[in-house]
Amino acid sequence: MKTAKRPLLLAALAGFLAGCAVTWLVWPRGTAPAKPTAPASPVATNPAQTENTQNPPESDIAQTHTPLRGAEARRMLNEIKRGNAASVNIRFFATTNGKLSQQFINFFELTPAETRKLSDLIQATRTEMWKAANAQAQVSQTETGGVIVRIPPSEAGPDIYDKVMDNFHAALGDERFNDMMLYNGRQFENLFNQFGGEQRTITIEPGNGSRYSIGIIRTEPGGGSVSQTMELTLDEIKEIRPELVEFVPTK
Repeated sequence: MKTAKRPLLLAALAGFLAGCAVTWLVWPRGTAPAKPTAPASPVATNPAQTENTQNPPESDIAQTHTPLRGAEARRMLNEIKRGNAASVNIRFFATTNGKLSQQFINFFELTPAETRKLSDLIQATRTEMWKAANAQAQVSQTETGGVIVRIPPSEAGPDIYDKVMDNFHAALGDERFNDMMLYNGRQFENLFNQFGGEQRTITIEPGNGSRYSIGIIRTEPGGGSVSQTMELTLDEIKEIRPELVEFVPTK
């Protein structure tokens, strides 16, 4: 009985060892390859979203983010924007003086000549807007040596709006202009003081040293208002608020 079972036992043992050898040969050894990294979403480079959480200075926006670029990026983001799948914004202006942001330049693939042309157009439009507005300004003095400037809505605004939009359309062409309007989000209106549609009350008071304390209250046609305060030197006023220079009180 024992002699009959021995070959069966030896056969089973041999089969087990063979199975172990096969398993050792085919079982994956070493470190598994890393999962491929998914390409970064174009939405992740959106400076408007980063600004809401980190709030970097305006001048740092173009330096701290890789700008979106070109027609393919616009096509992708247009689909997202129209589908309301995410909040996607393109920042047009790097600072409040109307300088085009690097993101705008890259996103709309502006040539150097186009960039100069649109930059000149923005500055010319700002000058035209504030001249029309300031011509209606009512100025009074404060007891502390400052001034209060009241600027009513300007009737010239709608014509100026049509002209600047026509010029941007001519410079960008149909496709890029339509994309620009999709992402405008009232950026042009805010830069150009709602194209004369708002009433502004501006207070300028001499501040500490060479600085001036400036308060601005904007009242829109619907009745809503927004206030803003800042302290600027005369040179800073000339740079970012040139429309106020003529009202600055002498110290």
